[in-house]
Amino acid sequence: MSRPRRRSPWLAAALLASLIAGNGSPARAEDPKPLTGPEIATLLVGNSIEGSWGGSSHFRSFFAPDGTTLYQPEGQPPEQGHWKVVGDQYCSVADDGDACFNLYRDGDSLIWEDPNSHARFPSNVIQGKAVPW
Repeated sequence: MSRPRRRSPWLAAALLASLIAGNGSPARAEDPKPLTGPEIATLLVGNSIEGSWGGSSHFRSFFAPDGTTLYQPEGQPPEQGHWKVVGDQYCSVADDGDACFNLYRDGDSLIWEDPNSHARFPSNVIQGKAVPW
């Protein structure tokens, strides 16, 4: 019998940050460019991101080509999860449901947007595997 997976820490962090941050970061004069599903996959597969949710909870995540991800809050051990691209959204996969996000490019930043609250969280793409720190 396989052990049920826990809710992804990615999802938990996103939900908590959405509650804390309200509308997320302030709007800029220029609109970030929304990414398509193929652009999301090309950008993430085999690479990592580094960022923070709502100004706290600094983390890194690595996105493997096989759909696994390693998520590591700073100073804590990494946790494995799963991810996929659905339509034009990134989705963190969990037994109790997926958490999907819109992704945008804003210069060198990758912005994650909760489609329900529209809270936005910036991150930076790191080439290759940067987890564990």
